[in-house]
Amino acid sequence: MHADEERLDPIALQEAAEELGREWSTLRDWPARYKARKVGKVGRVVFYDFWDLSTIDALKNLGLRILPTPEERDEWRRARKAPRAAAA
Repeated sequence: MHADEERLDPIALQEAAEELGREWSTLRDWPARYKARKVGKVGRVVFYDFWDLSTIDALKNLGLRILPTPEERDEWRRARKAPRAAAA
């Protein structure tokens, strides 16, 4: 699970909270507050993209401003993975 960051990885908030080591009550506001990427809904359970939620968590842990859109967070995540040029 969570192997390919380029693909959506649907996860319910309860499970995401467990994966991220957070309380569910912490994550429950993220969809509205940070416009977390919604993937779908089955019955009453809403699924969000794990990569977007984990990026929000990383930005919070680093004390950085939470980027306003999932697309901007995707770009930030890709930039962090890109190889960096060696200093001359």
